[in-house]
Amino acid sequence: MPCPLCNAPASRPSWLGTLQFDGRMYPYVECVGCGSLYACPMPDEQALARMYGPVYEVEAGGPEHFGDPKDPDSVLALLAGLTPGTFLDYGCGDGSLLSRVARAGWNAVGVEFDRDVAESTAKRTGLRVHDRASASSLPRGVADVLHLGDVIEHLTAPALEVQRIVGLVKSGGYLVAQGPLEANANLFTAALKTWKRTSGRTVSNMAPYHVTLATRAGQQALFGRVGLVAKRFSLQEVEWPAPSRLRGDGINPRAVALFVLRKASQAVSSVRPSKWGNRYFYIGLVP
Repeated sequence: MPCPLCNAPASRPSWLGTLQFDGRMYPYVECVGCGSLYACPMPDEQALARMYGPVYEVEAGGPEHFGDPKDPDSVLALLAGLTPGTFLDYGCGDGSLLSRVARAGWNAVGVEFDRDVAESTAKRTGLRVHDRASASSLPRGVADVLHLGDVIEHLTAPALEVQRIVGLVKSGGYLVAQGPLEANANLFTAALKTWKRTSGRTVSNMAPYHVTLATRAGQQALFGRVGLVAKRFSLQEVEWPAPSRLRGDGINPRAVALFVLRKASQAVSSVRPSKWGNRYFYIGLVP
């Protein structure tokens, strides 16, 4: 199976090992070309249906002290410089960004994988939210700006799916994407690799929500493959999956270790901010 991001044909066993979910094993391999990790094989449609839904919506929020790594302010800053039109948030979650965009004068429309989640978000925000099935009937070129916030790492065929999603954007419009770079260079990830390799734990019991763990090179290659013209690609290092702050009520030693390691990693990454980090923000022009 070639790399879903850069399409390089060769891979090798990865430091992540294997995830086990619902009686199935999902080994992760490392792309020899870009260094990204991906599940091989990928979850099928039945597995995806079991993985996502209202329970995932709750789990995805995580504990409050872990913080939300998304950057809605950069999205709104882009929109502030454009004539208001249709904004499509593909993977809108609880609709918090949709609501802010609507207040800024845009026609804000959302898409979510699960029908129940889509209905819940529509009811909460009062805005139009499609589920994955109804989103397939959206016309080409419907959006002036389309946002993919922490979506691509969930797509089992990202090149095909992002190409289709890009078709929803008008010529001259923008695709804005942001998400994790879980295999990119930084001190925190290097320490995690070392722990995984020395712990002897090759199988972890958890759902393969992130079927790709991207590097900077892999993520940029994907955007190039779908024909976008890059206007911005920036990196940062956020706390997640370490806690963003320590709670005073019974501090967990593991949480303390992760917190300290992340702070050290952020300091090191600041030396080479264009290469080291664990998260990207991208703006691409649709020709």
